[in-house]
Amino acid sequence: MHMVTRSLLLLCVTAAVSAFNLRDGDVIFHLFTRGNPQISQALLPSVSSIMTSTFSVSRRTIFTIHNYGENVSGNFNAFVVPAHLQAEDVNVIAVDWSPGSMMYTHGLGNAPQVGRIIAQFINILINNFGYRVSQIRIVGVGLGAHVAGIAGRNVNGIIPHIVALDPSLHGWTHHPEILNPDDADVVEVLHTTAGVYGYDKPLGDIDFYANGGQSQAGCFSDVQCSHIYSYVFYNESIIAEIDDGNRFVGTACNDYESAMKLQCNGPRDVEFGGLETKTHVWGVYMFLTNMVPPFARD
Repeated sequence: MHMVTRSLLLLCVTAAVSAFNLRDGDVIFHLFTRGNPQISQALLPSVSSIMTSTFSVSRRTIFTIHNYGENVSGNFNAFVVPAHLQAEDVNVIAVDWSPGSMMYTHGLGNAPQVGRIIAQFINILINNFGYRVSQIRIVGVGLGAHVAGIAGRNVNGIIPHIVALDPSLHGWTHHPEILNPDDADVVEVLHTTAGVYGYDKPLGDIDFYANGGQSQAGCFSDVQCSHIYSYVFYNESIIAEIDDGNRFVGTACNDYESAMKLQCNGPRDVEFGGLETKTHVWGVYMFLTNMVPPFARD
């Protein structure tokens, strides 16, 4: 698992934000189930498209939202989709918004549209198929983490759990639609490149700073490596529930500055990731990892 792909990382945004009207087909919803774990069913946000699919209203549903420069078959989904299917009999819907996110500036400009299109799809499930919003989790990475928040706040109901993996920093400090704790009942955030590529300050109900949140053990100065580890850690947190592996247990911190300095001495009693929706938990936490898998420590 420690063999991860690497690609060029946009460290700063120097060009103007570039958005365009997304057309039908620019956002595709790829349905994976245990019956089709590798080859998806491509869906559009329409009643007829969903009706002819194998989507099951009796199953829990995990929506995944990739970062800029990726698509449905990218590294993020290669870690997250199989983990959830191994752990539970669920619908996994991987959102492909690659036509609007090939470059960071395009993805930044198009993120609000994409979030609303995802909310439209979820609202069709709720309004036309009687699907319970309480069965939904949204997992997003980078720009996709902010898209998850935009989707959550536009759904007819309250999403129980959003997991935001290393949410993007650049272009979001004064963005009116930045991820925030009100986007779901529980917004759980993992920081792995805080202040470099990822957002540094807390954005959710629960914010975890892995190894201080800025760079990850074994990645050294490779920012993309540290960013990728956000979903590598998430993958491990899901798989750990199958094989009773180690968990990423956070230590409570007074504030995010303490977390980034690894100067926390509060209770060590909250786990990052996993299958359960967290309730009655909030605050800032840090955890340390091993340099090789399993990354979680005892």
